Amino acid sequence: MARTYELGLVLDPRQSDEAVQELVGKYRDMIAAAGGNVTEVDNWGKRKLAYPIHKLNEGKYVFYFVASEGSVTWTDIERNLMQNEAVLRYLVVRTDLDLKRAATKAKQRKKPPQTEETAA
Repeated sequence: MARTYELGLVLDPRQSDEAVQELVGKYRDMIAAAGGNVTEVDNWGKRKLAYPIHKLNEGKYVFYFVASEGSVTWTDIERNLMQNEAVLRYLVVRTDLDLKRAATKAKQRKKPPQTEETAA
């Protein structure tokens, strides 16, 4: 069964565009080594943060969309993300489970409500 993930990064806004591209390539290679296939990288650029992080009000947002046939081992990647000072925040989300839950809820909403006549 295919699994899909999203990895969101908030990077230090003082990083140059070349440094950001270097980080993007580095983490793409790490994801590939861990058993994932990066299908898309979405670079949002510099955005205002909801709250200050390390006295910074902006961050550079980068999102990875990852697909894999098995499970991806995120432990080494997450350890590297925690140790990298250019990464302010990160989040890994398994999205195929969210899609299944949404489809299940949609099916439940489409069922007609049972009345006493149909229940008997």
